[in-house]
Amino acid sequence: WEPPVDVVDLRLDRAVQLIRGPKGTEVRLTIIPAGADSSARTTLTLVRDEIKLEDQEAKAKIIETPAAQSGNLRLGVIDLPSFYASFDLSNTRGKAEPRSTTEDVKRLLTKLKKENVAGVILDLRHNGGGSLEEAINLTGIFIKAGPVVQVKDYDNTIQEDDARDPSVFYDGPLIVLTSRFSASASEILAGALQDYGRALIVGDSSTHGKGTVQSVQPLKDALVRMGIRGLTNDPGALKLTIKKFYRASGASTQLKGVIPDIVLPSILNESKEIGETALENPLPWDTIPSAKFDHLNLVDPFLPELRKRSAGRLATDKEYGYVREDIEFFKKQQADKTVSLNEKVRLTEKEEIDARVKARDKERLARQEPTEKTYEITLKLAQQPGLPPPVTRTNSAVARLSAAKSPTVAITGANSTSAAVKEVPTSDAPSLESELEEDKPPAVDAALIESERILVDYLSLWLKGNLAATGQSALR
Repeated sequence: WEPPVDVVDLRLDRAVQLIRGPKGTEVRLTIIPAGADSSARTTLTLVRDEIKLEDQEAKAKIIETPAAQSGNLRLGVIDLPSFYASFDLSNTRGKAEPRSTTEDVKRLLTKLKKENVAGVILDLRHNGGGSLEEAINLTGIFIKAGPVVQVKDYDNTIQEDDARDPSVFYDGPLIVLTSRFSASASEILAGALQDYGRALIVGDSSTHGKGTVQSVQPLKDALVRMGIRGLTNDPGALKLTIKKFYRASGASTQLKGVIPDIVLPSILNESKEIGETALENPLPWDTIPSAKFDHLNLVDPFLPELRKRSAGRLATDKEYGYVREDIEFFKKQQADKTVSLNEKVRLTEKEEIDARVKARDKERLARQEPTEKTYEITLKLAQQPGLPPPVTRTNSAVARLSAAKSPTVAITGANSTSAAVKEVPTSDAPSLESELEEDKPPAVDAALIESERILVDYLSLWLKGNLAATGQSALR
């Protein structure tokens, strides 16, 4: 084994080079586990292999939830990690099939429409950008032809990039879910759909704020052109900012990013280390004249009521109670500029954190089983008829705990129709309580859950709004 390399503050591409290597060889990573004390260390040994980046493809899921009057209501969620495209489409023989974000999302939307989803959430929370052309084309499947982004060059020349397809592939209720990690092309799409009044934007207080384009200029080429030859070392390169992005409305996405219509509480909202504002000397936010485009006005009429309903839920929601606690804890840590070197103090702090985590896990495990069903749809499954089995989210520990507290019988199984009934002695309760404390509940995506609730509200207001009079159908 070679000696370990400290990658703290190392450039990401350099760290990736260290991790990569010949197939079948091993690499050891020493990490600080998530949620652990900063002094904790864990060593992972990985065997290098060829990895197919299917996780970076668009994927979807259908959330089926009981509705009061109409039976089951289905909501669609499309997770888009990046805007990808095959840039070299020539001589594709023997190569991977050309890829397109827009075409993949269309395939998923086609499947969602076949399964009668009432509305769609486009999740861009971890989308750092990618192909500008794909961002423009993807915007175009939700609107008619029109300007998506304006680009200003270094000489102040402004170019307008438009969606050119006059048809609308999906014109139903749409929410775009964003975070501080949504950057570049993600901000262009979210900003355009917000300007048009086509989609409701939900998420962190703003997106990343990456509204510039850089070009890497190798210094060696420039020196050779100047007649300087015989260089023994690579002199490096300069990264120059050459363009700036602006929304159809004329507002830049630089620095300020896209501010959602409904802001959800988040620790990321309090961090000063995420986003363009964390960089030294970032280019400022500014505006240029607006492009000409049609405002669809599908959000503003409902926004006050949607904000009111969401705020009411967040005030009493248990998960967002935890989020508010975490925000206060984070602020306290940020304000505290010292770290105790007293072992007893540090151990006490660790015990308090562990106790808080265990208490939350226990509360989550004790919750009632969710009534909704989730169907995960990959691009391959989107081509097949019907739906896969729903994702199982049953907490077996909850059933065991309930059984232990009952002197008679317990129901086990995913639901009552397939459950088995058996006797459980009351005397087992203490051990089952202990077992429950050790079990871990499924991860809770509070932002997505609240977005689903907002979409349900949006659907009810959308249908009451009688938008047919404006030429907009509820769903096509």
